[in-house]
Amino acid sequence: MLLRLIFLLFIQFSFSQSFNIKSEQEARNYFDKNGTELIEGIWEYSSSDSAKYRLLILKNGFTYNATVLKKSGRFSPGDLKATFETAAVETVLTVNWKMGNKRTILQRVASVKNNALIEFNLSGNTVLYKVYPKLSQNSISKKNPERKKTGEWAGNGSGIIISKSGYIITNHHVIEDADDIEVEFILNDEVQKFNAEIVQVDKTNDLAILKIFDMNFDGVDELPYNFKTRSSDVGTKVYAFGYPMALSIMGKEIKVTDGMISSKTGFDGNITTYQITAPIQAGNSGGPLFDEKGNLIGINSSGIRKDVADNVAYSIKTNYILNLIDILPKSIELPSNTKLESLPLTEQIKEISKYVVLIKVK
Repeated sequence: MLLRLIFLLFIQFSFSQSFNIKSEQEARNYFDKNGTELIEGIWEYSSSDSAKYRLLILKNGFTYNATVLKKSGRFSPGDLKATFETAAVETVLTVNWKMGNKRTILQRVASVKNNALIEFNLSGNTVLYKVYPKLSQNSISKKNPERKKTGEWAGNGSGIIISKSGYIITNHHVIEDADDIEVEFILNDEVQKFNAEIVQVDKTNDLAILKIFDMNFDGVDELPYNFKTRSSDVGTKVYAFGYPMALSIMGKEIKVTDGMISSKTGFDGNITTYQITAPIQAGNSGGPLFDEKGNLIGINSSGIRKDVADNVAYSIKTNYILNLIDILPKSIELPSNTKLESLPLTEQIKEISKYVVLIKVK
């Protein structure tokens, strides 16, 4: 009943776009001129009853509204078919989907893959395919051009230093399409800022390796932690480090949340990630996950909004990080043992925090 009421409110909300949302050609012209933001564009899918839908997805405040472009079943052009809301990261969405009878509304969690597919489960696997703009055109962004003109950072994420020479591991989605990257962290008891560049990526597992290239950077002290290569068990106590919403409401002080591993597989049974109960917000992406012995066991990648599921977040296992490190053109010396296990928790956090970085992109 509540979801039905939400949809009625959305239907009554008038779009602010200055074109006819029933016209695919006008929509294409609009995207050509203004670019797209996240999942905006023209999408297509076939339902279980063989009805084929072409949808126009446009941002409307904090929500993305999907309206019908071509009549199909009981839906006419301009009718609202679904709404999408982003979770802590933009590759996970909450979907409110109106079924073919136009009365039933189902809420699901969906994943976005390369901004070309949106997948979620209704009576079976539902896949939306992006029709327009083509992926080569999606690098045009509504936000970035103006921010690049003014020098304003477009967003932030987190990362962890993995070598004395300044290699950093983070999520691919944190630095995707970035022209400039700056990292901040505590060095010699002061907050330091350095330029960094992308040296390796793994889009499939949402990982990236950065390297500090800055004439003012002389390296960091020996790392006090190591990579845990064996899988951690359900129930393991964990600590997530990062800089959530550091450029807006939460400030640049590092944040630490605790929880446990609640499953050894992630979203939709993904074996590359742990499901954890430690809270993850936007900006935490790319930050490290440690166990209580001071072992690095994962890189935090996403979370599910609380109104969908409480205490659900995901962290990429270290084995997949090491696989990416192995294919670097130049080998790097990784930490081999932890010096943190004998320290009290507060001291462990102080030591680890020195190597957790705030990543700013534009």
